[in-house]
Amino acid sequence: MKLRFSACLKMKGFTLVELSVSLAIMAILTAILMSGYPETSTRITLANNTHSLALLVREAQIRGSAIDSGNITLNSESPIGGYGVFIQLSTPNKLILFKDVIDSNVPKPYGLSIGNGLYENGNPIDETKSITTLSKSFTIYKLCVGNGFPFTCNSANTPVINSLTISFTRPDPEPHIYINNNSGVNYSAACIELRSPYAPRSGHIRSVQVFNSGMIRTQIGKCDNSSS
Repeated sequence: MKLRFSACLKMKGFTLVELSVSLAIMAILTAILMSGYPETSTRITLANNTHSLALLVREAQIRGSAIDSGNITLNSESPIGGYGVFIQLSTPNKLILFKDVIDSNVPKPYGLSIGNGLYENGNPIDETKSITTLSKSFTIYKLCVGNGFPFTCNSANTPVINSLTISFTRPDPEPHIYINNNSGVNYSAACIELRSPYAPRSGHIRSVQVFNSGMIRTQIGKCDNSSS
């Protein structure tokens, strides 16, 4: 008799109520996690796009200041005198890496032939090296220049910024920063602001900053202090 009673005690399990409550809790937690997934995924995609832009500028820096921009002809093309990245607000989802063709009118630093530091896309010269397209609904929202944060962006600048060029020529790793495809002013620093479809929510605005020291960095947040 005692053995049977002891065996019954050891055979305890979940009741139907306990099982139902456990399943309900799991369902609630899963729903909470899934509801936040789209926004989390968007933040990650924005971070990836931001780092892709920073790496593109870094690629131009390495190529432009190194042997790749020597006074040679590549694949029967014109000799290359530098590399750069060109961005314009009229095509806010495109990043252009360009190879700067040697310009005989530009003085030769250290006796090296270089380009004019600007992006040319027409006849007979098309300097396009590659075009990177941002993920769908992700855009370049602001192009900014200045000495550092806060930068002056878009229409707040004089003149209004429609495009930004960051170019490099050998043998220097320091960038040339121009706006509106005009080399009249070489700015000290630039900031490119990227936004996701969820902007201006927190975490959905990121930026890439480039300084004349050669430093390139990414950060969460805007390029300026504006409310927009």
